[in-house]
Amino acid sequence: MTSLPPFYCISHKDPGWPLPPFMTLVGTGGFVPAHGIGMSVHCPQLAYKNMKLGEYAALFMIRRLLEEAHADGFVGICHYRRYALTVEIGQLRGFNFHAHPDELQALPAAAFIGDGATPIISAPINFPGSVLQQYAANAVGRDLLMFFGDAVDCGVIDSAEAANFLSGNSFITAGNVGFMPVAWFIESMRQLEDVVARFAHNHYIRREGYLERSMGLCCERLHALLLRKQALAYGADKVITRPLTVLTETGHLNWTNDKDIA
Repeated sequence: MTSLPPFYCISHKDPGWPLPPFMTLVGTGGFVPAHGIGMSVHCPQLAYKNMKLGEYAALFMIRRLLEEAHADGFVGICHYRRYALTVEIGQLRGFNFHAHPDELQALPAAAFIGDGATPIISAPINFPGSVLQQYAANAVGRDLLMFFGDAVDCGVIDSAEAANFLSGNSFITAGNVGFMPVAWFIESMRQLEDVVARFAHNHYIRREGYLERSMGLCCERLHALLLRKQALAYGADKVITRPLTVLTETGHLNWTNDKDIA
């Protein structure tokens, strides 16, 4: 490969460790990277919506960037702590690998993009209960129900797809991290933004603390369904699925860090 596809890394602060040189750092909120894109400068209307949308505020901006550039081929997305890699670093704990940031530095570009022409996404996770039960155990189930209802009303999914997904026990966590066709990314971000707009107008209730970004949490679930549909249509055997790699300063899971607002 003579040139690498665009690859964006989303963060609300200086990561504190070097990122691979081919990545473009996207700063949410008021964070303006010295080398990268500060949303408060380039897309102020979305910059501070990370408090409600998490990474999806940045993803909606990246969709605009790709469309303006008439991009095709593939695009890479990561969060400064979360990566979909083709190699294993750190130790597998639960359904993620946990690694120290130093372990990222020695990786070649192929660890992030493979051959440059094959989708790389997070592996689906199975839970003891349903997707809806898992969400309701950690947030307000009503929000997810309303969000998926709005997705049906927007024509993004149908009622059967919503029912089957929410009553199932598997979904792709952090589908917003990976390496995928630009067409997949643009389509799913357009759909999610449409649903967010309808939900925000009709059904949004502000929550406190971590749950203030309930729309981002709902986006992650709907995105998982949309990504699964895209992967199955593409051919599941043609897609690389891996447990995510999560970086922490100690190489061990830190719950507070894992809830960083992108």
